[in-house]
Amino acid sequence: MQGKSQSSMPFDQQSSDKREVDRKKQFFLNNIAKYCDKCGTPYKPSDLKIVQDSDMSSIIHFKCSKCKSNNIASFVRPLGISSRSPVVSDLQVHELTHFAELPPVDIDDLADIFDLF
Repeated sequence: MQGKSQSSMPFDQQSSDKREVDRKKQFFLNNIAKYCDKCGTPYKPSDLKIVQDSDMSSIIHFKCSKCKSNNIASFVRPLGISSRSPVVSDLQVHELTHFAELPPVDIDDLADIFDLF
């Protein structure tokens, strides 16, 4: 899917990708978070956004449709371990996704910032 917009993909590929995302969302609902920690409302697949996904791990954003509380969960596939924590931030989900896709900050980046001060 890299380098191609979803609209330029064949319809059957789009359908297959959507089914895979739906399958993953259902897995996360069944195994990581079924209910909002704050108000107890059951999560729906539309309340989840997969922020980052790889063979090793996933980062999932949950937003309660009732009380609007936000949680981030991480899931480590080889170990089957997950953790979830509330998000206290003014960042939107698309901003979390944007920052998660940026390359890691290295020591040279930190030195450059330090030199500015």
